[in-house]
Amino acid sequence: MRTHTRGAPTVFLLSLLLLLLPLTAADPSGGIPFMGGNYNGHPMLYFDQADVVELQLAAGSTHKEMARRIREAGETMLERPEEYLPPWSPTEFSARWNEIYGNNLGVLSMFCLLYPHRTGALELAKDYMERMAAQPSWLVKDAPWDEVPVAHSLVGFATAYDFLFEYLNKDQQERFLQVIGKTSHLMYEKSYSRGWGFQYLHNHQPTNCVALLTGSLVYMTQGYLQEAYLWTKQVLSIMEKSMVLLQDITDGSLYEGVAYGTYTTRSLFQYMFLVQRHFSISHFDHPWLQKHFNFLYRTILPGVIVSATICLHVPYDWLATSSGCTLLPVH
Repeated sequence: MRTHTRGAPTVFLLSLLLLLLPLTAADPSGGIPFMGGNYNGHPMLYFDQADVVELQLAAGSTHKEMARRIREAGETMLERPEEYLPPWSPTEFSARWNEIYGNNLGVLSMFCLLYPHRTGALELAKDYMERMAAQPSWLVKDAPWDEVPVAHSLVGFATAYDFLFEYLNKDQQERFLQVIGKTSHLMYEKSYSRGWGFQYLHNHQPTNCVALLTGSLVYMTQGYLQEAYLWTKQVLSIMEKSMVLLQDITDGSLYEGVAYGTYTTRSLFQYMFLVQRHFSISHFDHPWLQKHFNFLYRTILPGVIVSATICLHVPYDWLATSSGCTLLPVH
C-alpha cells in the first residue's frame, strides 16, 4: 500500500486557499479575518461552503496542475480500493506503521469535494471512514508510546468529516464525531505526559498539536465548547512557545535540516493558517518565517550538505506548493 501525501491534504489546500481567499477577504497580515466561532455549518476548517465553488473553478483553471495530482490520487484509489482501504481487523490495522490511512483519506476527501459527481468517490470515502471508525485504537501495536500515526489519522479523519459532512447520514455524523472526540481526548491527555507536549521545535510536536487542534475545531462546531476550549488552550500553550523560540532563529533554519525539517514545517504552516483563520492570531510577519524559504532554497543547491538526516525527497512545503512538485513519501 502506498501513500499519496505525507500528512493532511492542507499542503494542497494552503496553495489553493492562500491565493484565492485573500483576494476578497484579506487583512494587513495577509491572512483571513477572525471567524469568531460563527460558522455556518461545514466545511469550516479551511474554507466555508461558499468557497467550494471557487475551489472547483480553480481546479479547472489557475490550479489545474495541482488539482490534476489530487484527481490522479483519487482515481488510483478508486481503481484499486482493496489496496488503499483500511482493513476492518484491528489486529491488521495496528500491525504496521499506519499513518497512510489518515494521509490518503485526507486527499480522498479533497478529491470528493472538487469532483462531487465522480461516481463511486463518495461511497469509497464513506466506506473508508467506516473502517477507521470501527478501530478501537489508531495506535500501532509495536509503538504504543508514539502518537504520530494517531495524529495523521485524526487529521485525515476530522478533515474528511468537515469536507463531507453534508454527505454523511445522521448516524454517521454522530458516530464519526464520537471517534473524533475520543481520539482528541486521548491526544489531549498524552500532551501532558509525552515529550511532544514540552519539547519544542521537533517534528512530533506540531504534527500532534495540529491533529488535536483540528479535532478541537470540528468538535467545537458541533457544540462541544467546553472540551474544545480545553484542547485548543493546550495546543496554543504549546505551539505559541515554539513560535517565541523561533524568533531567535534569524536565518530561517531548523536544526532537523530539510528532510525532517519540512515535516515539522508542514504542520507548523497548518497551525499558522488555522490560528489565523479561527482565532485571529497572525504569525505571517514572524522573522523566522520570513527567512525560512531562503533556508530551504539554499540547502538544496548543488554541493550544500543538508544535515545528518538524509534528504530523500524535494522539500514539500513552500517549494512544492509553489512549483507544483509531486509530493512523495519519505519512507
